[in-house]
Amino acid sequence: MGPYQYIRLSQLNGQIQDTINSRFKGQTYWVLADITSHSFKADKKIHYFELVEKSETSGVITAKIMGKSWGNGALRILNFEITTGQRFTNNLHVLVQVGVDFHPLYGLSVNLLDIDSNFTLGILEQQRNATLERLVKENDFIHREEEGYSTLNSRLTLPAVIQKVAVISSSSSAGNEDFRHTMQHNDFGYAFQIDGYHTVVQGDNNAKLFLKKLIEVYNTGIPYDVIVITRGGGSQSDFLIFDNYHIGRAVAKFPIPVITGIGHQKNVSITDLMAHTHTKTPTKAAELIIAHNRSFEQHILSLQRTIAIKSQQLFLGHYKELSELKSKVTHNARELVAGRKEELILARQHISQAGRNILAGEKQNLLLAAQKTMQRPRSLIQEKNSDLQHLKAKLKIFTGQYLRSCSLQLEDYRKTIKLLSPQNILDRGYAVVRIHDKIVNSAGSIKEGEEIEILLKDALLKSTVNEKIQYDGKHTDL
Repeated sequence: MGPYQYIRLSQLNGQIQDTINSRFKGQTYWVLADITSHSFKADKKIHYFELVEKSETSGVITAKIMGKSWGNGALRILNFEITTGQRFTNNLHVLVQVGVDFHPLYGLSVNLLDIDSNFTLGILEQQRNATLERLVKENDFIHREEEGYSTLNSRLTLPAVIQKVAVISSSSSAGNEDFRHTMQHNDFGYAFQIDGYHTVVQGDNNAKLFLKKLIEVYNTGIPYDVIVITRGGGSQSDFLIFDNYHIGRAVAKFPIPVITGIGHQKNVSITDLMAHTHTKTPTKAAELIIAHNRSFEQHILSLQRTIAIKSQQLFLGHYKELSELKSKVTHNARELVAGRKEELILARQHISQAGRNILAGEKQNLLLAAQKTMQRPRSLIQEKNSDLQHLKAKLKIFTGQYLRSCSLQLEDYRKTIKLLSPQNILDRGYAVVRIHDKIVNSAGSIKEGEEIEILLKDALLKSTVNEKIQYDGKHTDL
């Protein structure tokens, strides 16, 4: 084979670079794509990433190119993060301005020159609005109202006093610490039971973990007064979990009032809208609970003051009436006592005279009764004595008749027993059959060839059974 004509790779890449630069130099393009493989070199302030396009039906990547951004482009990204509250990171759908570049060593790529904040905000808002519309459409306990949303949870009534609180938050959340500190060091000395339920509270992909923790709170069976969801600050993407459809639905239907203190200042999440009450920060949530209890205490103190004032007013208003009534009662009592005194004296004299008359009459009656009582026992004794004598005579007659009757009956029993005695039966020509010294009255226990004893009135016969013929007792020659 002859020698080939060749060029160096650097020469080939140089030609590609010249061709691309001559075609794309000075030109920029607004491109719609997703961010993947992102990394940021903080010391050099350079972003490295890939721009990809995915099929709307299958989600398969159909186009991809390397990208980078530094200098003015990096400043544009920083401004984007400040404006949207959304961190420039993976899985972000963006509209970016890029220029095409080819480097002999690093290959083909695009330089990010600008990024449209309004486009990203619009995408997030569209997703949020679509979730809200779905929540209202698919759940009859969620209603859209002029001032927001009415949910089963928001329609619950807060207890008059909040004491038992379940807090769902991250275990390392500064917001959770702020909430607890505010609750436990309140100016009014209120005591709270605060139970922590820790889970991941950022990233839409962690929604299932958050839901499990919410269900865990319900399954404890503890009668919590409120559920508080807290989180510290962060980027907009950190709060996407609280725009999740399933979390919003669970909060809207939860049977215990939910208070949110998620810690984002720019907007309100779907979870906030579905909850009973939403506040901006964990500290604000704690202050809301304390203020709620303070309101109840002030209401009770106000009632106390009102009752005291009303009591004084009623007392003063009726004091004069009571004084006048007291005077009237005293005067009338004196007049009544004076008027009844004479009547009582006359009544006492009348009672004394009537009492003496009654005593005299009853004394005479007692004397007559005493005389009758002395005479009556003698006549009774005589009557009973006569009855006893008559009864004695009857007993003698009855006893003799009864003894003769019993004697005749005993004689009958003796004759019957004699007739039924075994010896008498033998004397009449009957016999008793025994086997093994036991009397038998049935042939069922006797076998052919077996020895038996036949007892007659004057002898005992020992015999062997040669044949056993069944007999029903209906035909006899006896």
